[in-house]
Amino acid sequence: MPITKQTIAIIGSSSIIGRSIAKALSRDNYRLLLFDENSEEARTLADEITSTEKGADAEFLECTHEACWEADVIFILNNEKNLNDLSEKIEDVSIQKVVVVTLLNSDSAQELEQIETYFPNSKVVGLYLSTSISNTIHHLSRHPKALDTLRSITASAGFQPVQKELNTA
Repeated sequence: MPITKQTIAIIGSSSIIGRSIAKALSRDNYRLLLFDENSEEARTLADEITSTEKGADAEFLECTHEACWEADVIFILNNEKNLNDLSEKIEDVSIQKVVVVTLLNSDSAQELEQIETYFPNSKVVGLYLSTSISNTIHHLSRHPKALDTLRSITASAGFQPVQKELNTA
């Protein structure tokens, strides 16, 4: 764990997985920037985190671009929304950053390839939760350093990371 705080943007913070990850990460040395289209829920979550977790650093932002600009790692946890539209909004601030996106189909290399077309200059990592083993979270990527970064983040949050590195194209 780095001595300086990593800044993590969580887009879709009021989703079930978004709330879970935000609350888990708030217990460690991270600065959390929360955004959700339901701004009231995201604002409430940020307030809840800062009032219940001693030393937690969580902030609600009203703009995805601003949240992602400040972030070292970007979690996009609302895939039901149009990723193409979102990628256009944050394209210039996601370059060379780790962008973590929930996969709708577990272990889907094809789905990850599609997501990578939206973020061609980012280190995309697909994320999906195990349906059979509680607290297990799977990571899928072509970027070994991005996998290492995500393993460190999710393990510190109390998840059991399982990783799969895909061959580079």
